[in-house]
Amino acid sequence: GLAGPLWLALACLAVAGAADTVSVVTRGALVQLETPDGFRGRVSAVEHVIGVACPQIGNFRGGVLGGLVGAPIALAIGGLTATAAVLVVGAVNRPLRTYRMPDVRVQPDLTEVYREAGLLHGAGT
Repeated sequence: GLAGPLWLALACLAVAGAADTVSVVTRGALVQLETPDGFRGRVSAVEHVIGVACPQIGNFRGGVLGGLVGAPIALAIGGLTATAAVLVVGAVNRPLRTYRMPDVRVQPDLTEVYREAGLLHGAGT
């Protein structure tokens, strides 16, 4: 294959898996932070469907392309296309590229409210 030795292929898979995890967490955080309250459920649902469906579409693409040109070339084309797509989206989407986390919102300590309502049980009561 294109990766050469097995250890290199496994290392590349580990890096890709870690990058995917960062991507999922980042997308989820952006949806939670930037979507208005009234739309958050719907937007989260759409983001979830995209996150579940798109890899399946990619698998289909890889299977069709692999049947035409062979698996190693299909994998290389898939990786290069995904990298190009990320670069294009990053280049044309300035708000995404320059995004900064909003100030941390301070949550009130509701311990007393819960205790008075009889909702706090355990060591803190």
